[in-house]
Amino acid sequence: MACSPPPNFSWVEPTKLAGLAFPRMTAHYQYLLDNGIQHLVCLCERKPPNYDTVPGVKLHHINIIDFTPPTPEQIQRFLSIVEESNAKGEGVAVHCMHGHGRTGTMLACYLVKTRKISGIDAIK
Repeated sequence: MACSPPPNFSWVEPTKLAGLAFPRMTAHYQYLLDNGIQHLVCLCERKPPNYDTVPGVKLHHINIIDFTPPTPEQIQRFLSIVEESNAKGEGVAVHCMHGHGRTGTMLACYLVKTRKISGIDAIK
């Protein structure tokens, strides 16, 4: 099956954690799987289309309303998904609509926890 990178895809920790914009095509999910990502965390209010077309990529839905901060519980759930998946050698990707706001916030939370840096440094 042909694959193509999802929009705005980039690694934060190669093979462990990536961020991206809203995936739409089966080829996007295949790209994730081909690059070792077995878990996709959706931060949008609605799930992405075609998310169930590539067996091997599990969707985790954390509904965060756009332009609002995540709750502490949502942050902890995201961090737990990443930690548990990475412990099994499985990569994780996280997305919102454009891969900037909600995605960037969660990736910054990950960096604060794992690298022990400030929030200011994490968003740079």
